[in-house]
Amino acid sequence: MRKKGITLLCIVLSMIILQINVRLTNAHENLNLFDEILIQTKSKTVEYGLKTCFETQEDPKEICNYLISALNLNNKKIILSTSDNKDSYCVYFSSESSNGYVEALKFKNKSLITINISNVSSENGLVSLKNKVGDSIGYRGKNVKYFQYLKAKIEENTKNVEINNIKAINQKIIKILKSHGTENIETVSLNNGLSTMAYTARYDEKVINNKLIDFNYAVCSYSSGKYIIIGTPEIITTY
Repeated sequence: MRKKGITLLCIVLSMIILQINVRLTNAHENLNLFDEILIQTKSKTVEYGLKTCFETQEDPKEICNYLISALNLNNKKIILSTSDNKDSYCVYFSSESSNGYVEALKFKNKSLITINISNVSSENGLVSLKNKVGDSIGYRGKNVKYFQYLKAKIEENTKNVEINNIKAINQKIIKILKSHGTENIETVSLNNGLSTMAYTARYDEKVINNKLIDFNYAVCSYSSGKYIIIGTPEIITTY
């Protein structure tokens, strides 16, 4: 009886451990790279943005105005201005926490649309922003491509010298990338830090130096502190 009880206990414990491992694995897989890097480097979002490009057969002016409305960029808190000429139509928007534009360029018998949105925020809202933009485009767009970026400030820690060291921070991020099977990792020096490109097979990619690249980040030091800037497939903002 005692042996049977021990065996049963071992089976129950094994099942509990297995369930915990599954949950941890799922949580790891569901945590996107942006958030994982922020957590591991103890960084806080200060700004994020999304640039979306696609093709459509719709009228440039009509599709731009539709997107402005669908994205709720025509409310009272947002200032709008337009630019209209023979080959393009653009609606600019700005508010206290966001700015950008929706632009249509005529090319042969189609319109090339660009949606560029930048938000100042302490939270990473890229996933919800991308979903919102994707839903607004819907069936209207072909060859849709997304370019994301996020800027975060690294918390200064006098007790942990490593977290204040740019090279150590960069190696920590590389370790995260490698844990997800990332390839083509290459780092170059900047005047104020380090920039790294890699291929994660998660985002829209491009070819640079005959290698697939879809992830780019920089660890930089400024007078205001140290920052991490992340972009896919490359950083689309100045740094």
